[in-house]
Amino acid sequence: MNASERKPGEVSSFGQGVALIDAVVRHERSGRLGLSVSRLADLTGIEKSRASRLTQELLELGMLEKASDGRLRAGPGYFALGASRQDAWLRASRQELRGLASRYKASLRILAADGSLAVLLRFESGLGAPDSAIRPGMVTPIWSTGGGRALLWEMNDDEIVDLLKDSRFIGIGGPNAVKSSTEVANRVRCDRSRGIVEAVEEFEYGVVELASPICVNHDVIASVSAACRIEDAEARDGLARELPLLAHRLGDIAGRSRDPAKQ
Repeated sequence: MNASERKPGEVSSFGQGVALIDAVVRHERSGRLGLSVSRLADLTGIEKSRASRLTQELLELGMLEKASDGRLRAGPGYFALGASRQDAWLRASRQELRGLASRYKASLRILAADGSLAVLLRFESGLGAPDSAIRPGMVTPIWSTGGGRALLWEMNDDEIVDLLKDSRFIGIGGPNAVKSSTEVANRVRCDRSRGIVEAVEEFEYGVVELASPICVNHDVIASVSAACRIEDAEARDGLARELPLLAHRLGDIAGRSRDPAKQ
């Protein structure tokens, strides 16, 4: 089930968190003083106690911060995320994502890790592709999608289990969604042996998601993923060949930008 298919009462806390951040940033850009939690709840239509809890989580993540007068404003985590979108490798990904999305009628994504969450940095969708309602800035549990799982590529079983120890594996995903942190670790090992993440109907019915980590010196800086219809064998095979190559190219660009001597 994607976000657009959920009933109003089933909107995820992740989507509501994005709505809270967006409201704070829009208000701040207008030149007005920051928002109180109560006012933020009114603007977003989120019940006040829930808005308060989600705001506290966003403060802990650094996506929001509280001024001395108690009003909310964008935090360092938000600006760090914005800065990451200016990286050369991310700029270079745009045209390549568009090409693959169009060629294979797929949705292409770039994601980055934020603890146990995956943040969508860039998204391109081909005509007839699944997930056309997804937009940059959306946040999902890192375990719930193929692109998120690719971010765990260099972690061992114990590290994955520890990262996900507070995760609740309910209410998200398709028929093959993972049910525990141990299962996530097992699938990551299978992904590595295969050389690519292949998530079949894990996040959404009728969709297969392929993904590869973008690495610099074995450091996973992001992932690139593609979702296509499960019955589209041509797209599935083509993307399985092309995604690792794209991830390698983007990692190479990122590596050169980190080390000017290699430019």
